[in-house]
Amino acid sequence: MEDGKRSAFDVAREALLNRFGTLDPERMRALGADDVEVGAAVNIAQRDGGLARDKRMILACPPTNMNELLEGADVPRYVPTVDHSLTRCGDCGTDMWIGPRQQAVAMRAPDATLVLCMVCAVQETERRGAAALVGNLGGNDGRPRLAG
Repeated sequence: MEDGKRSAFDVAREALLNRFGTLDPERMRALGADDVEVGAAVNIAQRDGGLARDKRMILACPPTNMNELLEGADVPRYVPTVDHSLTRCGDCGTDMWIGPRQQAVAMRAPDATLVLCMVCAVQETERRGAAALVGNLGGNDGRPRLAG
């Protein structure tokens, strides 16, 4: 605080804590936070030096063998969009598809996110003792799909 003025981060932190009682992105979403509010919490956490692993936002990405994992289930085949990129799971190292919005969030706030394959994301939520919360950063809005 310089000259008696609080920073925008301090004001935002106080407002989010007053409204949601937490800066944990998953708990905030469960309490009705929108993407802007969650993004602000992620930015605050990044500025503050990052979050502990159990407080980081999980970005669950489909592994490249998604269709094999879902074989026999009555669900449509997964086909990534042309905007998806290949990356590796932060825990098990498996190849997976990351969408453009997930990639942007991960790059903007690496100390506040965990980029995991869906299998590891489920395991992480179980370790946290919470039901799996599925967040959606958009997507599936008409972008062309890769050849399946």
